[in-house]
Amino acid sequence: MSIPPTRKLYWADPLRRRFTARVLWRQEGERPAVVLNRTLFYPTGGGQPHDTGRLGGANVLGVEETDGVIVHYLDRLPAGDEVDGELDWPRRWDHMQQHSGQHLLSAAFLNLLERPTIGFHLGAETVTIDLPGPPPDPNEVARVEAFCAAIIAENRPITATIVPPEEVSQWPLRKPPTVDGPVRVVTIAGVDHSACGGTHVPSTAAIGSVVILRLERRGKETRVHFLCGGRAWADHRRRLAVTQTLAGQFTTGLEDLPAAVARLRDDYERTQKALREIESQWYAAEAARLWAEAPVLSAAGVAVRLICRRLPAAAPFDPRRLLMAILALGGCIGVVAREEAPARWAIGRSADLNLDLRQLLPRLGTLPGLRGGGSADLLQGSIAESGLNALFDLLPAVLREHLDR
Repeated sequence: MSIPPTRKLYWADPLRRRFTARVLWRQEGERPAVVLNRTLFYPTGGGQPHDTGRLGGANVLGVEETDGVIVHYLDRLPAGDEVDGELDWPRRWDHMQQHSGQHLLSAAFLNLLERPTIGFHLGAETVTIDLPGPPPDPNEVARVEAFCAAIIAENRPITATIVPPEEVSQWPLRKPPTVDGPVRVVTIAGVDHSACGGTHVPSTAAIGSVVILRLERRGKETRVHFLCGGRAWADHRRRLAVTQTLAGQFTTGLEDLPAAVARLRDDYERTQKALREIESQWYAAEAARLWAEAPVLSAAGVAVRLICRRLPAAAPFDPRRLLMAILALGGCIGVVAREEAPARWAIGRSADLNLDLRQLLPRLGTLPGLRGGGSADLLQGSIAESGLNALFDLLPAVLREHLDR
């Protein structure tokens, strides 16, 4: 069955919230859907998400357009051949503010900086446009925002015109249209003409504000993150709440907050540097103590100190770092383990010993649950925490066997 194109009420009256329409087609099954003779529901496209709301008591979950026919995807099929529809108006108004703000921002970047928009996305939380080249500098960003604020304050009308294909070339469009046939041109008076099928507020004052949040370098392009209208106001309130809380915690005014944070950062960095120095001293002292107290294994004319250390699971020290400090003292084999489930262990030899620790693995591998491997100078692995005693008890005998070869 051939379905005629859907009449787009959202073009004729984007401020309208309710409508009645006839059902031309239904789809049952896991994804119920209907096609109406006319609709206020905007379908996903042109960077703008679809509208949501209700149709005949059913929730509208998605809206798509194919060859002029708009399909409404629902949570269930409505009854009857005629349905009442109602938009989720806060969502629609938000999209209109963001989309109109995007046209104004894109015009500002083009008019002031000769930076055309090459991408647009209206997300649930943020809105972005993509520009060619590196990020503009702070002064350029300030000029763009000031331009947008001035146009918003002037309350310029935003209108839409269906232009016949033979007249499209006479319009100073910001970029060439991507459709054949008649072109819908959205105009911000005296500022911008863009081919666009989206919904827009009636004037620049309704945009409310355009605020650039950040610039993101993406290869040879720049992504501009921005918010308009209600989103910008909500973001302002969130940021104000955070800065006021921080100012209260630092007992300072908002204008002195950056300096207070800088002092805190400097104090933190000094503390971290002092902590690193103390840690280095501890590793060196602990390694020296263990080396001095370690038993000496002698075999085949070779004397080797066997140094063992178990660290509690909650200890803030790095087992591997302690092992390296031990081995740096020379003439030793170090074994360090952390008591956790499973326990992690590491065995290393100092550089002055000509021993291949891999030859220990066959004997160590007889311990239940022991896993590990490594190189000639370092082995590491895991074992059940209950097996640590057996590992430490077995090592002296295994090393003597190795040294006697």
